[in-house]
Amino acid sequence: MRIAGFLGAAGSIVSLMMVLAAAFFSSWFNWAENALSELGVGKQAVLFNSAVLVGGASNLVFASGLRLCLKNVKSTKVGVYLIMVGSVSLALVGVLTVESFVLHALAAFGYFILFPAGLLFVGFDVEERVLKRLSFACGVAALSAILVLPVAVMLLRLKIGFAVPELAESLAVLSWTMPVSVRLMTRHS
Repeated sequence: MRIAGFLGAAGSIVSLMMVLAAAFFSSWFNWAENALSELGVGKQAVLFNSAVLVGGASNLVFASGLRLCLKNVKSTKVGVYLIMVGSVSLALVGVLTVESFVLHALAAFGYFILFPAGLLFVGFDVEERVLKRLSFACGVAALSAILVLPVAVMLLRLKIGFAVPELAESLAVLSWTMPVSVRLMTRHS
């Protein structure tokens, strides 16, 4: 479980840093106009696509370790499996670029919706109060960032690209993954 916890933490931080580096080194990228997935084609494609592959793979191992330490009840199992499918979907974003728009959109949807939904399901039957609250707060924040924020941006006619809600969603997921990863790393099995 320590390896799963380490990969959850390290993989999440490293992949986020790689995505931000790809945005920084792409002179054309504009937070007011672009989506992060647009970084998956062009000069920084290898960096961006590697980032989501690393993030997806490390989160899959993390979720596998999480499955072993949570209560074995239906909603918790469903939550962990949603996180696992969301992790595979994140990795697929690095393979199915925006050039294959429909397949890419399905993969991105899988990550942006299923991973946070998994947090909510984990929260339903977790006995520990802090983890329950964290799961619900981060799950709701992540889903709000990816579903509500873009609608608000559009209605308010704000000059914000889809990259901002994507980043906000990823930070909400990271806010859950980091403390849970630390718990896996320090758990005595």
